[in-house]
Amino acid sequence: MKKNISVKLLSILLASTLLFSSCGKGQEVSVSSEAPVSSVTESTEEVTDKETETEEPDEAALEEARKIYLNKDLPVSERIEALLSVMTLEEKAYQCVQAEQVTVTPEIVKNTGIGSVLSGGGSAPSTGNRPENWQARVNELKAAALETRLGIPLLYGIDAVHGNNNIYGATVFPHNIGLGAANDPELMEEIAHVVAREVRAVGVQYSFAPCLANPQNERWGRTYEGFSENTADVARLAGPFVAALQGGAKNDDYLPEDAIIACAKHFIGEGYTESGVNQGDVKMTPEEFDELLAMGVLDPYKACVDSNVLTVMPSYNSINGLKCHENKHLLTDVLKGQLGFKGMVISDYNAIGQCKGTYDEEVANCMNAGVDMFMEAQEWDKCAKTIIKLVKAGKISEERLDDAVTRILRVKFMSNMFDEEVGSAHEKELLKEFGSAENREVARRAVRESLVLLKNGEVDGGLALEKIKEATNITVCGTGAFDIGRQCGGWTISWEGKSGNITVGTPIIQGIYDAVKEHATVSHSVKGDIDVASDLIVTVVGENPYVESGGDVQASDLKPIAGDVKLLETIEEKVAANGNNPTKVLIVIAGRPIDITDYVDKYDAVVMAFLPGTEGEGIADVLFGDYDFTGTLPMTWIKNFEKVDEKHELPESEILFPYGYGLNKAGEKLVRE
Repeated sequence: MKKNISVKLLSILLASTLLFSSCGKGQEVSVSSEAPVSSVTESTEEVTDKETETEEPDEAALEEARKIYLNKDLPVSERIEALLSVMTLEEKAYQCVQAEQVTVTPEIVKNTGIGSVLSGGGSAPSTGNRPENWQARVNELKAAALETRLGIPLLYGIDAVHGNNNIYGATVFPHNIGLGAANDPELMEEIAHVVAREVRAVGVQYSFAPCLANPQNERWGRTYEGFSENTADVARLAGPFVAALQGGAKNDDYLPEDAIIACAKHFIGEGYTESGVNQGDVKMTPEEFDELLAMGVLDPYKACVDSNVLTVMPSYNSINGLKCHENKHLLTDVLKGQLGFKGMVISDYNAIGQCKGTYDEEVANCMNAGVDMFMEAQEWDKCAKTIIKLVKAGKISEERLDDAVTRILRVKFMSNMFDEEVGSAHEKELLKEFGSAENREVARRAVRESLVLLKNGEVDGGLALEKIKEATNITVCGTGAFDIGRQCGGWTISWEGKSGNITVGTPIIQGIYDAVKEHATVSHSVKGDIDVASDLIVTVVGENPYVESGGDVQASDLKPIAGDVKLLETIEEKVAANGNNPTKVLIVIAGRPIDITDYVDKYDAVVMAFLPGTEGEGIADVLFGDYDFTGTLPMTWIKNFEKVDEKHELPESEILFPYGYGLNKAGEKLVRE
């Protein structure tokens, strides 16, 4: 009888939360995108332990429930129902929070039963940043979670956004904008398999990837995190990536051992904010924004939901002044209702703090809007206790809390966490493959495919890219040519990234040397000093690493860094003085199109390499090897970046290179699929 009542209650609450969410006791909330009505009264009182005390079910009921929720042969829905039925209010609330790993210890995990832990960008174990340090740290926290009353496993998340990029020695792939240039779904699947195995090697089960933004304005500091300005491209690449990351699991299938949980982010409107401001506002009415969704902006999320993505993360940005984290229409009506998303909605890093009202109001409004897990990195304990208080006060309904916990548990069951062996023999075997030559070969292929040839001019009666193999004296210019950090960009080892040899990899100049050492000499010049005997000059220019708002710039700053601008001027002066007229190739390392209009005519060939990651030899493979250029631009490249805010309204005459543009070595225009 108890079981039948529970099933009925569960079905009722799942159905009801698709339509309504209580923001106050007995109060119905509008499903429009208008700002939520604050119904939580301001309170400066601390949440006391006494307020969070709840009764635990008797041991007999718990033992019966364990027989169900620990039985992998039973349907996931039954396992969830059994576990939920014996959870206290406190246990439910703590499942709904995620803490930064520096704020927790194994003892804290054991005592609180916290649902999840993350390592933010640059947050490494105190013992070091090698794979073995991570594996030990992650597994000590995961083991502690199994000692709680219910033994609910701990979910550990990281930003593995272009490889397991936080960890020294990982295989680091091109950032998404480069993969958008490659435009190869099969390649995305291969990358996902490598990323999943290198993430699982350190015990982590969850990556906050992929980013589904389609940037419209290069001033935005996250432009390189988007695959393309075209939503169809994003959907085409993101769907296969998510499916492969999660091991091809469908519906209620359990994820395979080597798979990890994916996260479609950031829902929704990134790339459309006014002036490209990170975390800014999309200046549209709710009705206008719904039209934009219908025109394709929703398609990448549909592709990921169709590929069974287990988690979705809302965006920091606002729509008409309302933050996405508190937008019930978007999170509940569109994502969970229209798209039928059954997984977990997790907030971005401390994102609810940008919403309206007191802390109580922020928590209530965001959970009632549809947030299931709160990434309250430092305030996670306060958040859990606030949830308890708000449920008791009727500001968050028990049905909404149960729905959130149901979604969180579904992710944990489907990802095999309840049946995972902490520190398994298989995990130790995966650790041996971390950063392996085989994994790096996939990244090297990704570099080759992501290169876009923008110019292939005539040199001595032939085309530049067909002539450079004849060079015998090559000068490689610019600090970017031997800088792994600049190749990788942000989200590499540290959050913002950093110039220098920050991890294991092959710089561009090393790749060139290895490719030509049998028939040519290679020298390097930081300042642009050119040997008079040089018959080929390869100049590498672009941006320094940045991330998120730190990359937001004025239009006038969308150009190579100051040192590179000086380098280009010096090379021009030296070549004119030498009078030997060498072939000149310009390679751009940047997370977005930048102003190179003045240099295109001065160079015989121009290559956009985006942010290629650790495997710089992939560039030499194409320049000097038998591989051809296959990449095409995923973004429109304009001539005058002072007009970037209106780029999509500019006439063809003001476009330097159109979306989809790219050449091969024979000078033929490529066709973007």
